[in-house]
Amino acid sequence: MKVFKSLAGRLVASLLLVTVAFGMVAAATGSITLHREINEAMDGAMQEAARRLLPLVIDDLFGRDPSQSPRKLADAVSDDDGDRLIFQVRDASGRVLMHSHDAPAEPLAAELVQGFAEAAGWRIYTQSAVSGTVFIQVAELDARRNEETLEAATGFLVPMVMLIPLTALAAWLALARSLRPIATLRGEISARHGDNLAPIRSEGLPLELAAIAKSVNSLMQRLSMALDAEKEFTANAAHELRTPIAGALAQTERLIAEAPDEAARKRPRQIKAALSNLAGLSEKLMQLARADAGVAVAGKSADLAAVAALVVTDFEQHSQNRGRLHLETSANGQVRAAIDTDALAIVLRNLIENALRHGAEDGHVVVRIDEDARLSIINGGPVVAAPDRLVKRFERGATRAEGSGLGLAIVSRILQQVDATLVLNSPASGRRNGFEAIVRFPAA
Repeated sequence: MKVFKSLAGRLVASLLLVTVAFGMVAAATGSITLHREINEAMDGAMQEAARRLLPLVIDDLFGRDPSQSPRKLADAVSDDDGDRLIFQVRDASGRVLMHSHDAPAEPLAAELVQGFAEAAGWRIYTQSAVSGTVFIQVAELDARRNEETLEAATGFLVPMVMLIPLTALAAWLALARSLRPIATLRGEISARHGDNLAPIRSEGLPLELAAIAKSVNSLMQRLSMALDAEKEFTANAAHELRTPIAGALAQTERLIAEAPDEAARKRPRQIKAALSNLAGLSEKLMQLARADAGVAVAGKSADLAAVAALVVTDFEQHSQNRGRLHLETSANGQVRAAIDTDALAIVLRNLIENALRHGAEDGHVVVRIDEDARLSIINGGPVVAAPDRLVKRFERGATRAEGSGLGLAIVSRILQQVDATLVLNSPASGRRNGFEAIVRFPAA
């Protein structure tokens, strides 16, 4: 049934139905015409046979005794039509004087009228002679004529039926070749995404498809302008926020240091926490802008183990993270993945930061690198409902921990650019709780 869902399948089926329908109409019309022509030809043969018999019959009748019983014509006449035609010679009273060897001895028809007649399944031609005193009747079965018509009709119907599969195959091949530009255009459109908005080539396309390609190119141009404006705004906003936020944090630190007592330091510390969150959000927006700009350059590769070791070491420099991270790498040494080193570092930082921030307090986080270029980040903690939703921007789970809701969105955006996959499981594999992020990189 999938064949009839395609445009080529529907066109071939429609062509076959139309061809078969017209073929049946043509066959029916042709059979009627053929039957008429065969009847005319056979009627002519009957007339010719009667004319050929006439002199022989007259000579034979005048050379024998009229009182003799009806004589058979088998020995006297040679019939080119074989056993198809039969003959009777009758007098004016209707008595049978002579007949062919396979003709009945009884009269074929009651009336003796010159011309053609139908009687008891026979087609009869009557020819008068000797001033209407002798009549020659040539007859043929109607069933024999129908049989001849059927054989002739079958002779051209069978080839037509046999040609239907060949017609379908030829139509399918012709349509497949004609529709090949559609597949080419579909492939060109499928290859376009947020990181590839290059114009579609319209050279060699039919006029109808070239118009579609032109419309798609116009749409992608407007989309590219909108995306560029969004990326530029995000990058500029994040960059411009960093300097005033850093200045405000420095002033807050000074206020805390100059406060005379603990009560006076409470408000500056709250301001510092809010500014720190804003600085974190600004950093995430910068990473998101880089991810949207295509930081994961195709064609480059990075050593998963080496980059993971650097990122883990950087996290462990903070006292609250010491002893919580465990790096497990392959014993075979390097495991390379098709991703830029900076992009890989951003992915690792966001995954590890999420695992530390949203996992169990003081719980361990396992960073595992397998030989098949698979990265796993596993932490303990409560089960997260619908983890796949967390890859949406600003989507946060049921947690009290601080965060921007952009970490996994940044990771997902970068991994899309290198054809890597991100799988989120909760509970973690082999556990009853926890959270697991699995990244499968294409081999370098």
